[in-house]
Amino acid sequence: MKKISIFILTFLFIIFGFIFKPEEKECYVKEVISPTEFILSNGKLYSLKGVNCFDGYYSEKNKSLAEKFGITEKEAFISGNLGKYWAKNILEGREVKPVNNDLIYFKYSYYSRFLNSPYCIKDNGFTNKFAFQKHLEMIRRAKFLVIENGFHDYLVLRKNYYNKNLTESKNTDKCYLSTANLGNIKLLVSDLTLKLKPDRECTNDMCKEILNNINNAQKSIDIAIYGYSSVPEIENAIKNALKRGVKIRLVYDTDSKGGNIYPDTNKLAAIIPDNKSDKFSNGSNNIMHNKFYIFDGKTVITGSANLSHTDMSGFNSNNLILINSPQITKIYEKEFNQMYEGKFHTDKTSIDNRIYENIEIYFSPQDSPLTNGVIPRIKKAEKYIYIPAFFITDYKFSEELISAKKRGVDVRIITDALSASNKYSKHEEMRRAGISVKTENYAGKMHTKTIVIDDEYVIMGSMNFSYSGNNKNDENLIVLKNKEAAVFLKNFFLYLWNKIPDKWLRYNASAESKDSIGSCSDGIDNDYDGYTDMEDSACKNLK
Repeated sequence: MKKISIFILTFLFIIFGFIFKPEEKECYVKEVISPTEFILSNGKLYSLKGVNCFDGYYSEKNKSLAEKFGITEKEAFISGNLGKYWAKNILEGREVKPVNNDLIYFKYSYYSRFLNSPYCIKDNGFTNKFAFQKHLEMIRRAKFLVIENGFHDYLVLRKNYYNKNLTESKNTDKCYLSTANLGNIKLLVSDLTLKLKPDRECTNDMCKEILNNINNAQKSIDIAIYGYSSVPEIENAIKNALKRGVKIRLVYDTDSKGGNIYPDTNKLAAIIPDNKSDKFSNGSNNIMHNKFYIFDGKTVITGSANLSHTDMSGFNSNNLILINSPQITKIYEKEFNQMYEGKFHTDKTSIDNRIYENIEIYFSPQDSPLTNGVIPRIKKAEKYIYIPAFFITDYKFSEELISAKKRGVDVRIITDALSASNKYSKHEEMRRAGISVKTENYAGKMHTKTIVIDDEYVIMGSMNFSYSGNNKNDENLIVLKNKEAAVFLKNFFLYLWNKIPDKWLRYNASAESKDSIGSCSDGIDNDYDGYTDMEDSACKNLK
């Protein structure tokens, strides 16, 4: 009898569990990567199994599928972008329930809707062949233009909607995206050619990435920045993080009088009481020039972008790298702690074990990044060295580039128009040695500090290629050995290179004048002469 009772109870427990199986917890779609891949609000990647689609970027998969279905690679690219846009309209920001290879929103099945769309590929064919054929006819009839757009997620526009003042890229078969997801690494770039006036909105991908990480931080945020000009969404996110108990620390730059080049720096320091500046450190003329963030001891974001409205809005050209790695995070934490304890500039000591897998970290001034991290890579370059850079004033750096050019390496540089007017700039010297150097001719700054070498190395960070950057200031520099990252940033460089006229290989564009597109109507004193837009004599004669 006892055995029968146990059997009945076990049976009822199983039936109860089957009938009343807990439903999957609802969440929302944070980001649509493609019609089959999504990042949910819990941070997890959700992928639909057994189905496929075109990529929203040029890829080997697109090339293979395009050949298989008898369409061009450009048509596959456009279809991939339109598919991503279609999925974003349906799901992004919407509450969903992941159930059995599907995302349920309200009572609707996304999977079923995707199967009936023109974008779904399954079992070596389109699940709705008629819809795809009509979709393809529309693509060909509409004459979409491909735009290498670093500001939007999709990169195609119908020709009749296209701004006549912009032109299609010369190199549309090698488009670039504003973001590259590479495992535990994410790269982001911003395009100064498309944002001709700054604002204080956080719509740029880099700003959104920082904002998302602030909003999702649970325990701690460490912020090391040169200065701050107000971006309200970032400011509010920091206030909200403090309210929910996140420990936030700040280190920042000040001069000997407590001032900063950015007007809202002291305002941010007042919001974050746990702060430290380099005001009383050795070398009063040296600056704390870092721009890095540490989230919950797990994630680092660093690069060339200041926490300023001109950088966060995408007005200036910058890049960021996000690294999810406790090992890399610990390295940055040790550097941050030195500064937070009041050790800046030459007071700091070098950190042991600054290399993890394919990433090397260098800090200025203690590690001499130019000497130990950059120049050895330039010496070994065989095919090309591409450099978008704000400042190049270090003579050892320029000499190594000239040597590389002499041994047959393709060396190309895009430098900032204002920085080219600096009497210490080495760009004219390099031009005379045969190196191709263009000055950018847009309103925003070429603010990146990046080197791409031989589809193999990416060098990036906060450090300008100057003596002070290497020997005096607080800086960080990353040497990343990664082919995908190098190709991604190479394509972005070539896109910018093709948009800047060859005229600026021989001449230097003036930062605020008819030379620089948008510079006379952006509300910015681009050449720091005290005159803005039409007040500047170089803009007055514009018709």
